[in-house]
Amino acid sequence: MISDNTKIKHIQSLISKENLSEATKYIEDEKSSLSEIDYWYYLSLCFRYQKQYKKALVALNNIIKVDSTFGRAYQEFGHNYVNLKDKPMALKSYLRAVKFNPTLHASWLGILTIDEVDSKISDLANSNIMYLKNLPPELKSVSSFIHEGKLKKAEHLCRDYLKNKPHNIEAMRLLAKIGKELHVYDDSEFLLESCLVFDEENTEVALEYIDVLIKRQKYAKALKEAEKLYKKDSENLQFMIAYAVTLQQTNKQEEALNIYNKVLEIDKNNPEILLSKGHLLKTFGNLKESVKSYKSSYNIDKYYGDAYWSLANLKTYIFSDEEIKSLEKMVKDIYLNENEKVYMHFALGKAFEDCKDYKKSFYHYKLGNDIKKQSIKFDLKIFDEECLNQKEVCTRDLFETKNDWGNDSTEPIFILGLPRVGSTLLEQILASHSSVEATHELPNILAISHKLNLRKVLEKSSRYPDILLSLSAPQLKMIGEQYINDAAIFRTGKKYFIDKMPNNFRHIGLIKLILPKAKIIDIRRGSMSACFACYKQLFAEGQEFTYDFKDLAGYYNNYVELMEHWNKVIPNQILSIKYEDLINDFETSVNKILEYCKLPFEQSCIDFYKNKRSVRTPSSEQVRQPIFRSGLDYWKNYESNLDELANNLKY
Repeated sequence: MISDNTKIKHIQSLISKENLSEATKYIEDEKSSLSEIDYWYYLSLCFRYQKQYKKALVALNNIIKVDSTFGRAYQEFGHNYVNLKDKPMALKSYLRAVKFNPTLHASWLGILTIDEVDSKISDLANSNIMYLKNLPPELKSVSSFIHEGKLKKAEHLCRDYLKNKPHNIEAMRLLAKIGKELHVYDDSEFLLESCLVFDEENTEVALEYIDVLIKRQKYAKALKEAEKLYKKDSENLQFMIAYAVTLQQTNKQEEALNIYNKVLEIDKNNPEILLSKGHLLKTFGNLKESVKSYKSSYNIDKYYGDAYWSLANLKTYIFSDEEIKSLEKMVKDIYLNENEKVYMHFALGKAFEDCKDYKKSFYHYKLGNDIKKQSIKFDLKIFDEECLNQKEVCTRDLFETKNDWGNDSTEPIFILGLPRVGSTLLEQILASHSSVEATHELPNILAISHKLNLRKVLEKSSRYPDILLSLSAPQLKMIGEQYINDAAIFRTGKKYFIDKMPNNFRHIGLIKLILPKAKIIDIRRGSMSACFACYKQLFAEGQEFTYDFKDLAGYYNNYVELMEHWNKVIPNQILSIKYEDLINDFETSVNKILEYCKLPFEQSCIDFYKNKRSVRTPSSEQVRQPIFRSGLDYWKNYESNLDELANNLKY
């Protein structure tokens, strides 16, 4: 619910005139016209100004229950704790306030009023105070709106400001930030690139530009820009981290690890860098050091949920009783950010799963999924429509007419389906062949579809997939060639490469038109196993259908039906592999896969677990072990909780 703006202004007027009793009465009388956050926030202000600090704290607690990232609530906590002479809690509150909203000038000032603040924190506060002091009021409001999630307001105000001052760097940077929040990355890239034309020495813009380039999968360009900054000042922590991230994204893992180690020599207590280092060590299969790095991360920041989930996501780590008790206590903390709670609930789900306490395990998996579901935008109806559009547009006639119009490269091997169904195992088998290399779950095909659609939602009125009907032979060939070129940065010169993005099953029509000779392998797992494996996995990004049983079932149903369609309109071109067959009749399945890919048999594919390559997915440790069958029907341990999933699945 959005508050009545007229009534908000009246409340603000009463408070500014110090008519606090009247303001309190008006807030209570108009409660039904106010959002829950505004009701408690303005009530807390009245209590603080009346020196009723404990009542104010109670009101603020109610805000945090609704939105644990509302920076102004933490600022108010800080002001109240200052009046209660509790400086440690005041500092903690102000730091949380600026974490969620760095435009809160009063919080930065509040930090400086507290004795014996760490010099790094006071330096940060001073620099932010100066930045906010010099920022035009309109842009200060834009920045505040961004951090409060009011993106439409922020965009409208920012564009109005740019009409009068079209070359203002900070306004352009903020508009680019709004674009990034809205996932309109191409606009953000253009704005930041323009900023650097006007001010090429603006390092803050340069860092944001690198981040957007990564999000746009322009990894080679991102690496070039990051390397430029690093060469300018190889001891600047921000430049070092940006360079390490781009090295990591471009499969230069050893170089990235070296940079992270240099960062930790300068900043020993950085939990985020320790986490990133742990991820890198995991890709190398160095489990012992990975665990050590993750634990160092949460030892520095006890509430850093990602560190606990990263331990759980190793799939081989067993939490101690002490760690479990600590996590159970922390998830009950009303001040804990919802994102951190999600990580912790999923970690507890895995911890109790390992203890074979499946009731408690499911309890935590469900809580983690329920919280995560609130912040995602997946709409099953839109996905239904997208799949229907693909079937209506991508007919046998289309493929017969344009069957040789695209790029004739035989290099790509697409492995697709749902996540968590054995695709990493299949990738490891193929990547163990001397002629094949793994790359990433490349987002390139999704990006091409997005570009063809001009960023519109994939629905009846969209350009994609309809535009596939009108694309010419030169256009299809060019798009296919661009895909091959974009993948080059991940390659080392082997004849074939793997693209393991599971969601590509939605775009097989596009793939076969731009790369008609590409190999496509659909790996499928039984519906209950596949869906529950997704449900208990917290994905780093994407896969937004996995946090709700109805969404999961609907997605799986559409996947099966769309694959049936592809097999009808392009018969005998897609290899279907059942995960259960791969596990139960391994050598026969491997031979079938190699034959389809026109690869000679190599024993290394059977001995895939001896391959020491870097693996970045959650299954990284599992594919370094021989085949095991214990996980085939693992979902049955949770069967009593899965009725909703089972009832919505058709297959």
